[in-house]
Amino acid sequence: MDQEDFNNPQREPQFTSWFGPTIRNNNNNSNNNNNNNNNNTQSGDSGSSEMLNNQIILIPDNDRYSNSNISNNNNSNNDDDSRNQGVTGMFSRNAYLDSIIGESYSVSNDNNQSNNQNNSNNNNNNYVSPIKKIETRFNDITLIHSNTLSDISNIFTNMDLQSLNLSGDELREVYLLHDYLKQKFTEYIEIIDRRRNIVMQEIDQENFELKKLHADSNSHQSVNVWTKLQRVRLRIVAGEIEEAQKIRVKFLTIIDHYKNAVNEYSEMAYQGRRALNPTSHFQQWVHSINPSEPSNMTKELKELYSISKNISRNTFSTNNGNRELTVKNDGYFPLKQLPSEILHLVLDKLSHKADIVRLLTVCKLWAQLIVKILYYRPQINKRVQLELFMRTMRLTASDTIFDYRSMIKRLNFSFVGDYLHDEELYNFIGCKNLERLTLVFCKHITSSSIAAVLKDCRYLQSVDITGIKDISDSIFEILADNCPRLQGFYVPQAKNVTFPSLNKFIINAPILKRVKITANNNMDDELVELLADRCPMLVEVDITLSPNVHDESLLKLFTKLGQLREFRITHNTNISDKLLLELSKNVSQLPALRLLDFSGCENITDKTIERIVMLAPKLRNVFLGKCSRITDTSLYHLAKLGKNLQTVHFGHCFNITDQGVRVLVQSCPRIQYVDFACCTNLTNRTLYELSDLTKLKRIGLVKCSQMTDEGLLNMISLRGRNDSLERVHLSYCSNLTIYPIYELLMACPRLSHLSLTAVPSFLRPDITAFCRPAPTDFSDNQRQIFCVFSGKGVHKLRHYLMSLTTPTSGPQTDIREVLTKYVILKNMLLPNEDLETGLHRITTELNQDSSAILAAAGLSQMNGVNNDMLFQNIDFERLDDVFNWYEASFEGHQISSTEINQLLPLVDKKFCEDPFDEEYDDAEGIVAPNANSILNSELCHIVRKFHELDDRVDDFEVNVASLARVQFQFTGFLLHEMVQIHMQMIDINRQITEIQKGVLESENENNIKGVLIWRLLFTEKFSELLQKFKLSTVVLRLYLKDSITLLTRQRELILANRRNTWNTGEGDEQPTRSNLLDQINTVSLSADELNILQLGDIRTTQISPNNALRPPLDMNNINQMDTRSDTPDDDTVLEEV
Repeated sequence: MDQEDFNNPQREPQFTSWFGPTIRNNNNNSNNNNNNNNNNTQSGDSGSSEMLNNQIILIPDNDRYSNSNISNNNNSNNDDDSRNQGVTGMFSRNAYLDSIIGESYSVSNDNNQSNNQNNSNNNNNNYVSPIKKIETRFNDITLIHSNTLSDISNIFTNMDLQSLNLSGDELREVYLLHDYLKQKFTEYIEIIDRRRNIVMQEIDQENFELKKLHADSNSHQSVNVWTKLQRVRLRIVAGEIEEAQKIRVKFLTIIDHYKNAVNEYSEMAYQGRRALNPTSHFQQWVHSINPSEPSNMTKELKELYSISKNISRNTFSTNNGNRELTVKNDGYFPLKQLPSEILHLVLDKLSHKADIVRLLTVCKLWAQLIVKILYYRPQINKRVQLELFMRTMRLTASDTIFDYRSMIKRLNFSFVGDYLHDEELYNFIGCKNLERLTLVFCKHITSSSIAAVLKDCRYLQSVDITGIKDISDSIFEILADNCPRLQGFYVPQAKNVTFPSLNKFIINAPILKRVKITANNNMDDELVELLADRCPMLVEVDITLSPNVHDESLLKLFTKLGQLREFRITHNTNISDKLLLELSKNVSQLPALRLLDFSGCENITDKTIERIVMLAPKLRNVFLGKCSRITDTSLYHLAKLGKNLQTVHFGHCFNITDQGVRVLVQSCPRIQYVDFACCTNLTNRTLYELSDLTKLKRIGLVKCSQMTDEGLLNMISLRGRNDSLERVHLSYCSNLTIYPIYELLMACPRLSHLSLTAVPSFLRPDITAFCRPAPTDFSDNQRQIFCVFSGKGVHKLRHYLMSLTTPTSGPQTDIREVLTKYVILKNMLLPNEDLETGLHRITTELNQDSSAILAAAGLSQMNGVNNDMLFQNIDFERLDDVFNWYEASFEGHQISSTEINQLLPLVDKKFCEDPFDEEYDDAEGIVAPNANSILNSELCHIVRKFHELDDRVDDFEVNVASLARVQFQFTGFLLHEMVQIHMQMIDINRQITEIQKGVLESENENNIKGVLIWRLLFTEKFSELLQKFKLSTVVLRLYLKDSITLLTRQRELILANRRNTWNTGEGDEQPTRSNLLDQINTVSLSADELNILQLGDIRTTQISPNNALRPPLDMNNINQMDTRSDTPDDDTVLEEV
């Protein structure tokens, strides 16, 4: 044993084996099969043996009782002679009984010997009573006792103490230890002996009961129960022997280690080295052993005693009719025998507190436990609950049965903050055992009442006063003086707290783990360094809006707080790349860091992100909103976090592009929350990439103005039904219309929050009826464009949109399929007319009527229509001639198949498919092989223009492809888009025609062949694009044709209203264009007319008078109307006020 082991008197001596060497001997003694009706013979005893000093004792391991022997003993002799030989004569002689309980447990020195015994053998000469066996086994314990005392004396005698150079006092201590060890062992044996006496007394009593009952041979139940009980007794005996063996080994091992320690001590003392006498240490340790403790008994032995007790208590009861032994079946669990601590845990598991209230009258103990459970964390979620709770809290302790205040440990008033005032909070003064106090958004509470409640709360662990406006020094002073166990303190907007109070609080919070003190100008470098020095257990630090904190103090904070998990410091221009640069020199890693918030720290660049990823490889949440110098490079670095990254916030990071988002999403598949608010460079491609995030719960795309219906619909389609999205922020995405939002609602059953502020398509009375009210402090302009759905409002909006159309299985994008279904549904085909012929005829007729249809729609109430766009002049009958560039003749210039095979492999096919890839930001692909660079560059420009046009046509097709989508919104947007696409098609045709004309005039053979290869690649692509556009216009015009009556009526109403306005106007002043549009937009229509025009539905929509059409909005200034809701986080705060 090492020398330092003796320096700790409480340290237990170390042993090589606590129980000594063990030999397991599994001998299966199988019973002979008897020919009986049951034919159910089981194996006999299998034993385990333990060896100590060459003495082997076989311990029964698994006693089994075979019922197969019963049938052979029905005619056994009933002998009234009893055997009265000590303990063995306590029951009447019964051959049937003897045959059942006559199981043999042998003691053998041969571990391989197997004894077979026939249970049906009733030969009294060979019969050995189990009672005799019990007595014999207990005699073995006496033998162990005497042998152990002898061994202890022999070991001390053989130690040759005289040769160890011990002093007289030291020898005296050795002899005292010798006597003390023998005394302790004897105490153990006495405990076992007392248990033996109890067992013998129980057996005596039970056999007396059996004798009194005169159980006959037909009392199978009585015999079975008695046999089971006796077998349990025998196993108890075996357990006691094993217990004695273990105690013997334990003591002998102690002595052996003590002998070695004394020899080592003597040798060190002889050499003159400093040593500590081990005798006193062993004396203290032996003295600490308490043989009377129940824990000293093995678990198995405790279980056996418990089983024996239960059998004895439930078995022996007499039936006055036949005096037969019966077994009682207690139909209840003895709850009264449970310790109060366990009963408390059982009652606390009841999920509904109302259930345990009914148990208050069971008894006083139950009442005390139940009241503690109810008042441990009072449920105060509603105003009624608060009022009822306050009735009790207004009473003094002398007026109540229980001291309720002492039972309260957790108080949460967050759900009733509007109804809680200082007067109510003062009633909680005296809650000495309070551990947690939560007063989130309790706006009527002041610091004085909080300080009064917290006084003398020495067990307080957490305080959250988020939303309290009046925060003063008193709270910090009380916490510093009275709450040494405080671990969490959340106090945002602590702008009035002074430096001395902050300093005192930090000094007196040694085990503080979570702190949030924001918007305080007194939080400076000195206090931050004090936090690092005095609060070494900090894992969360939030010092948001602390402008006087610099890199130097934060460097010390990160260096000293190795367990820091979350850190927030926002809107601080003092924080720079220097912090992480110096930190990387001082520490190799920040392994515990999981959340980092540098929002508004404008001097942070990509270099900081690179180093933080190196230092914190397990970072999960990154907030970099309004860090305007962040670029795609930061996203590339964050992509290295892989599956660890879960939340990213890049609001107002204007330099981020689709490419950075693509790399981040592909590398981090477990992202759940994304926010790219005001990232104006992002397009629909970002939506496509987000479709790969299967765990995504929240999307923030506020003011991402390039997001369109096509991108949103494609994202929904790729993500599929039963989406995981819960919160979606699309405010100020003015290009969005109603149909993609309808599909979003249908695909996301978990959606609980939808932000669509300033999205024109949703500023309709029938839709805004379901949005939540705007915050009271909003201006009139902000109220006009506020449109946020949450909770039940989302469900109501979903059901309302569903009621307007047949639910779909997903976004519809096949325009030809839609047209075919529409034609068939409206019975537009003539008899015996095939589909293709019918479609051609319908298109021809529609082309002839288009002028009238569009004229009726020209001045109708359709948001987004620019009346200067003469869409009536689109010649739909000659739409196939829009792209006439591929009709240009290259006579005299042919290209052979050999040349084609040589030139085609030179074409950059990747550029042709995706010319906007980052690879081609500063370079161009080859699209006209062997042509000069100028011609190739011009055709590359045409390829890019084509892809832009193709994307726009796809978007237009998706918008028109579903009749449900046309029903959901004003068709003016679609007409406007149709005109824009047509003009863009004319323009790109003109450019291609000029390029071809210049090439033919130059007569450069290489350039001509380059153009021919380009035409070979793109002629079919342009043709397909044109066909998609044509079909989309056919569907749109068919819808307008169906609604032409209402459109004409609407035009008449607008013109009449305009004439009335002019006639009642002042003077001869003509209305301006803006005034005219305002008048058009404010024209009144009936509910039926408005419903049909807007929704394509003849059913009447109920519109409340309070939800009349809103005043007209200046869409050019819509982004300047609300500067407060720039990010989803800001929206959420405003919505939750």
